[in-house]
Amino acid sequence: MKILRNILQHALLVILLFFNSCINSQNTIESIMDDYAENGRKTIGSPFTGTVLVAKKGKILFEGSYGFKDRKNKIPNTIDTKFLIGSLTKQFVAMLSMQLMEQGRLQLDDPVTKYLKYMPKKYNDITIHQLLSHTSGLPHYEGFVAIGINKNALIHNAYTPKELALLISKVALRNESKSNTTFHYSSLGYMLLGAIIEEASGKSFSELLKIHITEPLGLKNTGFASNEFVKKEVAKGYAFKEDKTYKMILKKYGGEFKEVPYRDQSNSYTAGGMYSTVNDLFIWSEAIKNNKLISEETTKQMLQPVQQGYAYGWIRNWEDIMERNIKGQLYSHTGSTFGHASTISMFDDGTTIIFTANVNRIKAQKIIHNLYLAANDLEDVYHLKGYPDRSSLAEFEEDGGIEALHTYFKELSDLCGYQVKPSSGSLQQIITLYYKNGKITQGDSIRNAYIKLYHPSEEEINRLGYRIMKFNCLKSIEILEYNTQNFSNSANAWDSLGEAYVECKSYKKAFVCLEKAVSLAINSNNPNLTLFQKRLKKIKSLVK
Repeated sequence: MKILRNILQHALLVILLFFNSCINSQNTIESIMDDYAENGRKTIGSPFTGTVLVAKKGKILFEGSYGFKDRKNKIPNTIDTKFLIGSLTKQFVAMLSMQLMEQGRLQLDDPVTKYLKYMPKKYNDITIHQLLSHTSGLPHYEGFVAIGINKNALIHNAYTPKELALLISKVALRNESKSNTTFHYSSLGYMLLGAIIEEASGKSFSELLKIHITEPLGLKNTGFASNEFVKKEVAKGYAFKEDKTYKMILKKYGGEFKEVPYRDQSNSYTAGGMYSTVNDLFIWSEAIKNNKLISEETTKQMLQPVQQGYAYGWIRNWEDIMERNIKGQLYSHTGSTFGHASTISMFDDGTTIIFTANVNRIKAQKIIHNLYLAANDLEDVYHLKGYPDRSSLAEFEEDGGIEALHTYFKELSDLCGYQVKPSSGSLQQIITLYYKNGKITQGDSIRNAYIKLYHPSEEEINRLGYRIMKFNCLKSIEILEYNTQNFSNSANAWDSLGEAYVECKSYKKAFVCLEKAVSLAINSNNPNLTLFQKRLKKIKSLVK
């Protein structure tokens, strides 16, 4: 079967290469983006709506706009439309931090408590450097979930920088004994940076941006503004939902765009609250390359990777790009917020790719990769090879199994210049394959290694529990019990454990868990409260 499959794959590859060579002249940046705008549901998860800019060695090769700024009123996106840029905001926060360092107003090894004196003593051991590089031990938003704060409720509330910092102070560090020094992406850390740079400078984040970045560079469409400004001036954000019924063929894009609410600017803040345009972001990227805002030495320090390729606000050699093109070394970052997505990618050969979109989620890495190929007239032949097939346990083991997986990621790590690990989703898929095929010992071994190496979030562990619930409810209970032990204030974790007990027909234990979920949901204003209550009511009748 393996030999036949390889023969067929080889034949298909030959046909595709021949076909690609015939249409190579048509495979332009413009044709790629036109296709994404019309058929993106099939390729990048959603029809593309937004703006794109591609440049080479400082000269713009292409810029274009697609879709609507306001779908209800049929207002189209233009090249000057402003978009929320999400975590690209972190690049600007990093730049302001380095500027303040050059001015002598802060030092990278200063502790958080030097500026935020109201923070607990454990923040004596967390430095500005650690916040910038995501090595502080702070969790991402799952930290709020762990203390019973619902994310959806949180993002619609208004906070001052001090109130945000005090809320973060209640979140458990990933290593309470001392500040952790391993990488873990944390928007909470960048919120603290916002409070710190305001304290160190005596100015607001918005003022700092204007004085030190946007005015010096002439960025007229970039900044951090009020909720009112964003609602009036920035493109509305959308989520695209594919229609999986027969009605798909009756809809233009095979689905529908749904407008999503804005996040309150005060809590998006320095983690992801800025807006910009592709042209402003291009000027910004050129300023980074040419040391226009800080010295060359400080720029090098800002772009020096610390762990997992992350420098200060920039990622060196994003693995999702590198495994698609082993020659495509770059600095990049993506941004994601409610209904908006963005990216800046600066390749070492001078190619720059920027997009801002008012639909989320879309596959940024695929867009970047294909635009890079088109911009440089390259064939898609530089993929890293050797990732074992995960379609079945037999295929996975025939391709070399865990050993082949180790080899693949060793090669990818060498290319990127830092240790790259399989994605959480990939490892969960492999764990599931072993459990589903009755190889419990191997499944447990991989699962334990996964938890030790990844410290997965409540949501990730929950997903694993559901993956195996239908064919091994006892193992699912074991996994979801671990979740409630580590995220004891999460209503969702207790509800999921209750569902696993229902699957195993342990109704009394299910009732206890679901009752706990409802109690926590009430206290945290969880939007799933009604659903939890319905489950509790249903299981109560079974217990009787």
